[in-house]
Amino acid sequence: MISAITEMYRPERAGLSTQFGMFGRIPALWQYSIVTEFPAHVEDRYRRLAEQRRWTPEVRAAFRASVGWYRALDEDPGPRCYFEYVDEEGLSDKGSRWLWEAVIVDGDVVAIKQIEVPSSGPSRRYWWQHLEDDTGMLTDQALETDQPGITPITRSAFYALWDSVHS
Repeated sequence: MISAITEMYRPERAGLSTQFGMFGRIPALWQYSIVTEFPAHVEDRYRRLAEQRRWTPEVRAAFRASVGWYRALDEDPGPRCYFEYVDEEGLSDKGSRWLWEAVIVDGDVVAIKQIEVPSSGPSRRYWWQHLEDDTGMLTDQALETDQPGITPITRSAFYALWDSVHS
């Protein structure tokens, strides 16, 4: 399935070129800014986060570029794939679950939306409008879908949970 998606999805369709940076994968030409502004609630969230963490202007710019990159991936009409990992062994939080909506970028499976379902406590969701908070963040590493415990799921299974969780 992944190889078929890899062949179909081309990052250049969204004008994207990537490199690794302080926030994982960011646009190689982030200084040209993919998106110049975000909705008011997103601007407010990230302004507060930057103030709370006392980010320098350079860190703010890199973070905004990363948010813009994830937004461009999310808004691109290219194919999606969906995965789930259940922590059966207690490596992190026995019984917890992580679900992802992902796209293929340069051969990597890149999560653009993520749901965390801890064994106790409220579930959380991460995407370009809520990239991170004090509890967690959208993974900034490519998903290794051949790892034990990661299984493909359907779009409807992902969105049934996504729509029920509020971040």
